[in-house]
Parts: sequence; C-alpha cells; structure tokens
Amino acid sequence: MREERRGTLYVPELQGKNMFSVEISDNGNKLVIIFGGLVDLPQAEQFYAKIQEAAPRLKKGFILLTDLSSLERMDVNAKSFIEKVMDLLNQSGISRVVRIIPDPEKDIGFNIMSLFHYSARVTVHTYESYPEAEKYSQLQGYRL
Repeated sequence: MREERRGTLYVPELQGKNMFSVEISDNGNKLVIIFGGLVDLPQAEQFYAKIQEAAPRLKKGFILLTDLSSLERMDVNAKSFIEKVMDLLNQSGISRVVRIIPDPEKDIGFNIMSLFHYSARVTVHTYESYPEAEKYSQLQGYRL
C-alpha cells in the first residue's frame, strides 16, 4: 500500500474494485484498515475474507486503527460483515481500537457494535482526524 500523509491517516491506493485496504505491521502489533468510496455488501464480504486471511499474523494485544476519512458511504447492510470482523479480531486478541471518523454520518454504529462484539478489556476511541488520534496515542504512551 502506498502511504501519503495528509490531514487524515493515509490516502489509500485502492486496487480494482476494492474500496478498503488492510495492512498489518511487520511485528503483528498493529492492524490498519482504511475504507474509501462506497462500501457495499459485496465489498464488505470481500473485506471479511481479507481479515480472515490476515488474522493469523496478528499478535495478542494488537491495536486496530480504522480510518474512514476517504469513505463516501457504507451500506448499512455491510453491518453483518463488520460484526463478523469484530468477533474475529476479538478472538485474535485485540486490545485497543482507534477510529478516525471525520463525518459522524459515515458511522453505521461502530460504537454500539463494539459493545456487543469486543470484550470489556478492549478500549475504543474515536477521533475526527489522524493528528488528533496521534496526539492522544502519544499521551497514552503508544504509537499509531
């Protein structure tokens, strides 16, 4: 994935019809998910399959960073696959979720879903921008 720093986390180079990007740090301690454009039900299903492939490489205690800055719209029907992803990441040992959602209208209920699909030990934080999330993470003693 080509990274380009801006006011958001990354500007993903989305391949073909994929309107998402999934990247795992080399040490398996961070999973970065970026959504862009329109994410419909078939895209959500492909996204879930990609996470299933990636999950075995994650280390217990990993951080999830999700950026919706480039998202135009997510079909509400994608919710079922987002919930499956949350369940899988919970089983894989997620410890912290950091979300970048600059437009609350693009949020299809992530915080509510988190209550049901992540264990109580998982901390969840939502920010409007990457710089805001980065500042918080530094204050908490970890890097995004």
